[in-house]
This record gives sequence, structure tokens and C-alpha cells, in this order.
Amino acid sequence: MKSFNAFAILGSVFALTGCVVDADSSSELGDDAEVDEQTAVAEQAETKGAVNAACAQSLTLRNQPGGATIGTMYSGPLNGVSKFYVDSTSGSWSYGYSYSLGQWGWAMTYYLTASYTERGVPGQLGYHYACYRSDGTAMGGGVG
Repeated sequence: MKSFNAFAILGSVFALTGCVVDADSSSELGDDAEVDEQTAVAEQAETKGAVNAACAQSLTLRNQPGGATIGTMYSGPLNGVSKFYVDSTSGSWSYGYSYSLGQWGWAMTYYLTASYTERGVPGQLGYHYACYRSDGTAMGGGVG
């Protein structure tokens, strides 16, 4: 069995791996339109008014920013990508609805992204997922 990462095939079904994607930092700003465009997209990874992925192995849902825990959203090869509808954002926190918990609450914006993919059925042979945070960090896994 294998764990799938957007960038590599690894040996363990339960391994969740990630890597950082870094555009060519030696370029001057504006030298490469494609690099500038990728940076602009990365800075806007969390999308208000849309379903976003909880791009973390676990992400806590809270009753207010930094407040009491309501529950924990989990993403992984056995349970799939936890989805979170972003209603509004305040500072580093987003308010919305956790589909996996069936509750409204606050989650850290850094871990939310509209840039994710899933293929197959979580926990079943052939399932793969990947998500990409605003800083370029990628997380993925699967059952293969």
C-alpha cells in the first residue's frame, strides 16, 4: 500500500506528508509574470463564501477566535478532506460551518484553502487527496 503526495509516492498508507513549494526567490519582483501570478493566488487561498478544505491533519473549531473548543476536524486518507464553509474572516480567524462536525464556529484561516482535490472514496483503495495552503505548503495522502 502506498501514500500519495502531490509530489511523490511514499511507502506507508497512513503517512501524511507535505512539502513547501517556493517560487524562484532570486527573481526581481515583476521579472517573471508567472511567479507573480502564483504568489498572488497563494496569498488568496482561503475563499469567503465557498467551501474550503481544512488543510491539516487536525484543525480545531472554536466558539470564538482563540476560544473554547467545539470539536476537531480531521483530514486524512481514511476520513477524507474535512470541508469548512467560510462565511467571514476576522484577522487570522475564519467563521463558518464545519461539515464534518455539523457546527458553526471559528477556525484558523492559515489552514483553510479552496485549493484541494480528492479522488475516490476515503478509506478505500485508490483514494487520493491533496491540498495547498496559502504559503505554498502542500499536504496529501491516499490509499493505494
